[in-house]
Amino acid sequence: MDKIYNGIVTGYTHDGRGVVKDHHLAFIRGALKDETVEYSLTRTGKKFNQGKVTNVLTKSKNRTVPPCPYINECGGCHVQHMNDIEERDFKKEAVFNTLRRHIKNIKVNDTVELDELYYYRNKTVFAVREQHGNVVIGQFHKNGKDVVDIEHCLIQKRSHNEIIKALRNLIVKHNISIYNEDAHKGFLRHLIIRSNYDDSDIQVIFVTNGKEYSFKPLVNELVKDERITSVVQNIHTEKTNLVTSFDSVVRYGNEFIEDELLSRKFKVKDLSFYQVNHEITEKMYNEAIERAELKETDVVIDAYSGIGTIGQLLSEKVKEVIGIEVVESAVDDAKDNAKLNGIKNASYVLGKAEDKIKEIVKEKTINTLFIDPPRKGADKVFLDTILEVEPERIIYISCNPATLGRDLKVLSEKYNVGTVTPYNMFSKTYHVECVVSLSKK
Repeated sequence: MDKIYNGIVTGYTHDGRGVVKDHHLAFIRGALKDETVEYSLTRTGKKFNQGKVTNVLTKSKNRTVPPCPYINECGGCHVQHMNDIEERDFKKEAVFNTLRRHIKNIKVNDTVELDELYYYRNKTVFAVREQHGNVVIGQFHKNGKDVVDIEHCLIQKRSHNEIIKALRNLIVKHNISIYNEDAHKGFLRHLIIRSNYDDSDIQVIFVTNGKEYSFKPLVNELVKDERITSVVQNIHTEKTNLVTSFDSVVRYGNEFIEDELLSRKFKVKDLSFYQVNHEITEKMYNEAIERAELKETDVVIDAYSGIGTIGQLLSEKVKEVIGIEVVESAVDDAKDNAKLNGIKNASYVLGKAEDKIKEIVKEKTINTLFIDPPRKGADKVFLDTILEVEPERIIYISCNPATLGRDLKVLSEKYNVGTVTPYNMFSKTYHVECVVSLSKK
């Protein structure tokens, strides 16, 4: 039997594990701040140990019973044992603790969240495998390569759960070949579902280990659901853990779904980057735009512009928006979305932000720079370029507090860092989105 320790939880790690320091430094999965818990160690190390709760001796008033039946297997959610108050406070604390390592006097607002913390994801990505003779569809197990067969996921939109249920039956009915990761054989690898805000446009993506359209009879039955307006086959034959490739073929309907965000319309394709929580995204973008204190004479750069969302949302407030993006298809999509919205003062260029900004400042003064990079944060060369060209204001939107802190430290050489607002974009997980404004010193 594993040795049982007990200790008082003093705080949290960035991923929601409780910190205990009584006998040793240990990070305990499933423990809440201020609780006294019994725990066993699952991994030991020179600097810290990892463990799991075996018994709660003194329970937090903010502890709740996780409603998900897959909580002990699935790696998708991390903080279902926290109630709404605890999750909000944890995310604020996690952001503050991460950022203060880089910016000493950083201030963090309360976490912004919705009343409903479940059924929010407008993009579902589920693996498809055959295990013990059965087709399973779901998330990967937190401790291995097996897939947890999920009949109903509490953080995916209800419409997505309904479609996955239908697909489960249709895959079996039509005897669709299932991908085997070890052998790199079989056909169907993943299912992806994307939807707009009111489910009037839903896209189903079949990620397949081959280009054959052998599942057409399945699709013919599936699209009897009139909400499904797009079916795409993503042909992915590489032996890799990447979910998709860049090779997609439309098999039914449109190549996109159309969503509405703060009264603007956006075409979203199978590989487009698009925020997964519609309501929180609207709140976050509203704050980002307000913080920019835009004037009608301003020239705005939208770096990492993607399909053009935030630049087009603010375009009516400024003289000009210039989006910069390294993905050619995203540049084309942003241009199409500008036409869709009747926007004449937004243009989009292909290239690295650090190169294009240097070209732009030769002709124009950049008043405000919006940055919304991937999890790895902004490139160091790009940050150095910002310090060189010195836009008046910067609005930084981040999905990773660690890289946000790193980048803010660089920018703080010439900029005052404002108060950070965490947004609970990914509720019931430890992930968090942040918005912060910077002004020239």
